[in-house]
Amino acid sequence: MGDVIPFDRSEGDDRIGGHAAANDFFAPGGFLAAINAVHITGAHLARAIETIRHLVVKSPSDIAEHGRLLERFAREHGLGDHGGAALHARAIALDRWAHEFDPFGESDISGFYAAGGSAPLVETEIGLGFEPASFAEQVQKWTKIFA
Repeated sequence: MGDVIPFDRSEGDDRIGGHAAANDFFAPGGFLAAINAVHITGAHLARAIETIRHLVVKSPSDIAEHGRLLERFAREHGLGDHGGAALHARAIALDRWAHEFDPFGESDISGFYAAGGSAPLVETEIGLGFEPASFAEQVQKWTKIFA
């Protein structure tokens, strides 16, 4: 066997060095860190959203079905253990941002999806989302790249 790497558990809980493990959904900040760590491209996000677009959310079971479809998509595309959850969170965050800050769909769609795949998710008053101003800057940056 190899050497055992000691972890500082001085906080007296299950945190490592006082910080939540990035892959521990149940540790404080763990879920957000885990889904932000998943590498998702704009193309992944656009295709994933296409897989759920046909299912209008009218009930919690529709949300669960979105989750199942996105989990399958994530597995098929090698997005790792938390890929489905990351796609679902990003799809919801994109929808929220678009409704509030781009209700007429004026953003370049390629830039919008690229920003949605790369911008960090943050906690907001209504759940996970994107920081509005920095997300808008990301959309503009990606739009220029694709132009």
